[in-house]
Amino acid sequence: MPSERSGRRVSTQREPLLLALWVIGVLIAGTLGYSVIESYPLMDAFYMTVITVSTVGFREIQPLSTAGQLFTIFLIIAGVGSFFFAGGVFARTLIANIPKREARRMQNSIDSLSGHVILCGFGRLGRIVRRELVRSNRRFVVIERDEELVSSLLKEKVFCLQGDATDEEVLRLAGVERAMGVIAAVGTDADNVFITLSSRQLNPKCSIVARAEDPRSEEKLKRVGATSVVTPYRLGGRRLAQAFLRPGAVDLSDLALGDLKHEVLIEEVVLPKGIPVDERTLLGLSLGARFGLIAVAVRSEGDLRFNPRAEEQLEEGDALMVMGHRVDIDAFSAAVADRS
Repeated sequence: MPSERSGRRVSTQREPLLLALWVIGVLIAGTLGYSVIESYPLMDAFYMTVITVSTVGFREIQPLSTAGQLFTIFLIIAGVGSFFFAGGVFARTLIANIPKREARRMQNSIDSLSGHVILCGFGRLGRIVRRELVRSNRRFVVIERDEELVSSLLKEKVFCLQGDATDEEVLRLAGVERAMGVIAAVGTDADNVFITLSSRQLNPKCSIVARAEDPRSEEKLKRVGATSVVTPYRLGGRRLAQAFLRPGAVDLSDLALGDLKHEVLIEEVVLPKGIPVDERTLLGLSLGARFGLIAVAVRSEGDLRFNPRAEEQLEEGDALMVMGHRVDIDAFSAAVADRS
């Protein structure tokens, strides 16, 4: 398939040259033909050739012989064929340039993004990740090698790039230096290690979540900069077992992940700088009374404290895990941002 596409590209690039050679050949043949058959001077022969090929309908310089008339018929056919050839070349050139124009527009849109997520790989796992990002209203850019998958994403108006995510230049085009996070979800652990390493070098502050097929790759991914590593098979196996042993716990995990079957979800809200000290408690934030939310845990400097007390002092930068309806969580996040 790649060789066929490259062959079509070469053919399309050569068509304008072939058209030019064809037109020049027709003009030369016509000029020589009239000069030999009708004994026209070269200028008159060239003039007759031009008006015949262009089918403008001017009168002949002098009446044509039978041989000249037959020659003129073939010359007209060649001229009409030239117009059809030129029309086909023009149409194919326009069609061939459409993807280039779309790619330029897409790149301009991506260049305007910041604080987005870069999803590397759009296989079975990547599709699930994309669905979750859409549900969370997160802006994202997909990097995928497969041309057909990229074409389908373009039809859906999804920000995407065709390329190898292990290539630093491709990551730069996706805006990795401005991104808030990178998800390395390609099929091989080696590629995910390269993606993680390159992303961390280009953006030391962004979060990086990487996929690992082999549990032994988990430590390598963390060493090169992954914030967290997910092993799909191990995670799936544990879920299968827990669905049988502790179905209630599975329902709770679905709740935490925002499963569509539930009306509530658990989400982290980071306390920004600038909130007064006396308001940095659950009571001061009016978490339950005003917003109807439940505090599940507090993440502080990597430590997770469950079931915080209402009067417990919180610090700037702490991530408060709250449970409630999406609209209430959004209202709380906006109120916290306004207080800072």
